[in-house]
Amino acid sequence: MYTEFIANHYERKPPPGMEELKTTYTFDDITPIYVGGTSATISTSNGEFLATPLNEGVIVTNLFTNEIVYKIDGDGEVITSLIMTPSGSHIGLVSQSQQLRIFDLTRGQITKNFKLPSPVYISAADPTSSLFAFGGSDGVITVWDIENGYVTHSLKGHGTTVCSLSFYGELNSQDWKLASGDTMGTVKIWDLIKRRAVFTLKDHNAAVRGVGFDSTGGLFLSGGRDNVVILYNTKNFKTVNTFPVSEQIEAAGFVTLGDKQHFYTAGLENILKVWDIQTGEVVGKSPTPLKTSEELLIIDVIKMQDNNLYLVVSDQTLVELDLLDSVPDGSEVVEFRVVKRIAGNQGIIADIKYAGPDLNLLAMATNSPALRIVDPKRPLELKLYEGHTDILNAVDVSNDGRWLATASKDNEARLWKWNEETEDFEAYARFQGHAGSVTAISLSKSSDDPKFLITGSNDLTIKKWKIPSSADTIIKTSEFTRRAHDKDINSIDVSPNDEFFATASYDKLGKIWQTETGETIGVLKGHKRGLWDINFYKFDKLVVTGSGDKTIKVWSLLDFTCKKTLEGHTNSIQRVKFFNQQHPQLLSCGADGLVKIWDYKLGESIKSLDNHDQRIWAMDVKNDGDEFITADADGKLSQWKDNTEEEIKQKEQQAKHRVEQQQSLSNFIRNKEWSNAFLLALTLDHSMTLYNVVKSCVETNEDQDSTVGSFELENTISQLSEDQLVRLFKKIRDWNVNSKFFEISQKLLNVVLNQFGVDRLTEIPGLMKIVESIIPYNERHYARIDEMVEQTYVLDYTIEQMNKLVA
Repeated sequence: MYTEFIANHYERKPPPGMEELKTTYTFDDITPIYVGGTSATISTSNGEFLATPLNEGVIVTNLFTNEIVYKIDGDGEVITSLIMTPSGSHIGLVSQSQQLRIFDLTRGQITKNFKLPSPVYISAADPTSSLFAFGGSDGVITVWDIENGYVTHSLKGHGTTVCSLSFYGELNSQDWKLASGDTMGTVKIWDLIKRRAVFTLKDHNAAVRGVGFDSTGGLFLSGGRDNVVILYNTKNFKTVNTFPVSEQIEAAGFVTLGDKQHFYTAGLENILKVWDIQTGEVVGKSPTPLKTSEELLIIDVIKMQDNNLYLVVSDQTLVELDLLDSVPDGSEVVEFRVVKRIAGNQGIIADIKYAGPDLNLLAMATNSPALRIVDPKRPLELKLYEGHTDILNAVDVSNDGRWLATASKDNEARLWKWNEETEDFEAYARFQGHAGSVTAISLSKSSDDPKFLITGSNDLTIKKWKIPSSADTIIKTSEFTRRAHDKDINSIDVSPNDEFFATASYDKLGKIWQTETGETIGVLKGHKRGLWDINFYKFDKLVVTGSGDKTIKVWSLLDFTCKKTLEGHTNSIQRVKFFNQQHPQLLSCGADGLVKIWDYKLGESIKSLDNHDQRIWAMDVKNDGDEFITADADGKLSQWKDNTEEEIKQKEQQAKHRVEQQQSLSNFIRNKEWSNAFLLALTLDHSMTLYNVVKSCVETNEDQDSTVGSFELENTISQLSEDQLVRLFKKIRDWNVNSKFFEISQKLLNVVLNQFGVDRLTEIPGLMKIVESIIPYNERHYARIDEMVEQTYVLDYTIEQMNKLVA
């Protein structure tokens, strides 16, 4: 029984110090670096820097270290074009406002601003890192001198938007050209020495997206959205060959494989193809992606100086292809090896789990059919696992992290297994049988190697599947199928001993099932809206549910009654997990963007963690709450690590230090060391102690001519920092409102005004507001004193008259 399993497995006593609640977490973020339709750009000479648009701003990343180097703020408009010099020294960025800004990577700042005549959507850098070219929507090409910071050419001739650019030659040479193509199919070759177009080619009937010269300068290529690539002889720009490529081209150019020159194309099919210049036959290509519901295309190809290519894909990923080790021999089409994938944006993360033998990888179900896995230590580098043909809904992982299960909208569940030799996951089995999208999934939990799989679908059924003993198996028959709920099933969890499993549905119900028979043994009824998550507590007979009604409910597995209802979120709760063996706690997150830590015994929230701006869809816990991960609708990941023990030690150290300071303060006062006592009381923020120090100093009156009774104290006040002055003025303000304390506040005010010039005081941030609040009370005090003085005159007169009567 589940009770016996708990008792036998966890009866040992906790070690000393483990009774503490986990309340304090530090975090590291993995944030998107690429959002928008503009192409990324790379320093092609060494591949060190990557610049990507992030809506209105630009992110510069070091690809060697996976660290963000610079965040360049925008000007309020989205980035429309971005280009980096091959050397990685400068970036040219243009926004929808037509503002050109030059960012110097060596200095880390914008060095030049210039207003372009029209919006720009395409740009290029010359091989020497000396020039940028920007193609405008008015057909004007602006050439910019990077070093000297001015426009060298304004080339007019295109009657419509320029959509491709390519330099050839070297600065200050006699063979220095720029090629351009526009959306109407016109190509122009510009001689930058003569400052005019020397050839105009009108052989395309759609936008020309690829132009370029070969390495010798003898051939020129243009490729367009009319599915045609044309080769020209550069002596007279006569057509050498025309190749139909049966694909809308978004990028084209020359590339060398071995010692032979070829040309490449990329576009709508999301495949890079390398062609033989002579025959027009495909000799090499990038791996063919699985046909899915996702429509992706290559929007740009970046050629590196080592001949590798980066493909910029429309889902904000970059794919590096190795062309050096793949030389065609004419016998078959070579498939280029993918060196790495860079994830610019994970998209909406629907589910996330720790995976891998050390549980040091993150497996994600995103708004993509491919399973995504990243290493948090190198968060930009992405691994994709194709198999599903529609969006993933959920993912689960075995206890040891070596088995992965995925659920998809393609009505299938899949199992993936870790290969120790390749140190990678590979497809293991497919489970087919649901009539609708598979929305929830859970592997067995009692051992590292899973024995079975439970799936839930929007066909309103749950299925139990046996794990096959051999790989590459398609399972079409489940051990049992049960009609489970009246609405979509959002979550499934299996108990630690595999005896039970639980389901949560949008029909407001949670259910507990016998794993062996598939029979319902308990119904969890009480939520007012649909349930998003359900989770067993590993160390007791409890299960928790999170709902759209903003509440968390904890249920007993003995009688299926609600033990506690936890309220605190302001919106739907998407994920809730039990953790902490010694003292049951809960983690929850939801549509309000908050993560909350709960003490189950007290039944209340003990900490709210606010680090997300969007709905948190996914969360997973590791090492019994020592770490957990959250992911939101913007693709932002936050890694949280328990810092409670360090926090406790720090507080103990602070408390000890404070006791020592209190003792020192007492000693200073006893020894009449007024300056030291004043500074320490001010540092400790002890208002009355500070007041008594000054009052005692005044009463002792060591220096009769001193306003506060001590010239040493006045000198100490004159050396206060700005922060200390602000703190002192707050004390003066607080004492000044009370007629019992105002005298000391006025003496201190007198000293400060004598020691500091008015100009100095007015420059201190926030000080003048405090002074403004002091003035009205000062006026009252002076009015009261004036009245008292007047009354003394009346008293003097009365006494004098009485003396006359006596006489």
